[in-house]
Amino acid sequence: MANTPEVSVIVGAFNRQQYVVSAVRSILAQTIPRDRFEIVVTKNFRTPDIDRELADSGATVTFDAERTIGRWLRHAVEASRAPIVTFCDDDDELEPDRLERLLSVFHDHPEVGFYRNRVRVIDRDGRGTPPDTWREHEVDRAFDALGPVLLPPDGKQGLVTFAGTTTHATFGTSTMAFRREVLGGEVGDAFEGVASSEDLYFFLAGALSPYGMFFDDRRLTRYRYYAGNVTHAVSWHGLAMESERTMAALAERRGRPDLAAWLRGRADNHERLFRGGTLVSRVAAGADRPEVARLTAQYLRFLERHPKERAWTLDVWASGVYGFSSLAAPGLTGRVARARLRARSVT
Repeated sequence: MANTPEVSVIVGAFNRQQYVVSAVRSILAQTIPRDRFEIVVTKNFRTPDIDRELADSGATVTFDAERTIGRWLRHAVEASRAPIVTFCDDDDELEPDRLERLLSVFHDHPEVGFYRNRVRVIDRDGRGTPPDTWREHEVDRAFDALGPVLLPPDGKQGLVTFAGTTTHATFGTSTMAFRREVLGGEVGDAFEGVASSEDLYFFLAGALSPYGMFFDDRRLTRYRYYAGNVTHAVSWHGLAMESERTMAALAERRGRPDLAAWLRGRADNHERLFRGGTLVSRVAAGADRPEVARLTAQYLRFLERHPKERAWTLDVWASGVYGFSSLAAPGLTGRVARARLRARSVT
């Protein structure tokens, strides 16, 4: 029987095939011997050329049509064998020494159950992009001063500030790894109901586990940023809202009211974006006056009930303005709304 690998790398590809081979090639180029890691590719499509190369790579390939991201990824975790599990999104790549580095952390710190590193940004062609063009969460500048951060099992009380204000430590599935036990039991069962924000969930799982957490300041993941990989779709905000409320309930049950309150606040923010985005989208689609009036009233009632979401910014109040304007001048407002949506679709 083959030896059990030390780390499983899960590559998930859903409705997107153009980058998955590059992701797997970056894993094959790791500095550690091939028998120390396994590759599990889970996807919902079959493509002969891709499937042939994946088979030649020695990857385990699963075909899964499940549409809920949490259940889909948990199936892949269950198909893997190693005690350490990490990820590489199908459009990302790993630096050659990433697996070596993260395994050394887990070896040197047996109390650690969750690991995360920083990213470098590449474009759609795999070329590095200038750091001065990276977005704030990609730079994650606080680690320049902090260096690597080790939180022991009994030292995770300040995670809301650490991950919500100081750093961007909840960003990037391809930056994360954990001991298999972290996603077991109730935490793993709850993951099956998560429809988006899986990176946030892995962070939460690490926070709720009896293990410590290690935040590496090294940039060991190549994160591919391009217009098509970041969705501003209204539906995504709705899924994020539902997922964060699932996470908040789990944190509350596991005795972390601080994390629960933080997650509920994130869910409220996504609900505002979902409600506002739905209103603008319906105006752009030429919805009738009763529907626009109803959606506008619902959005304003939400703001009334959630004062923390009532910042005096255009982002907050533009949706209501679109709603009121559409009632008075639907044709003009619809054209403006459509132009706004087109502009956002290419950012």
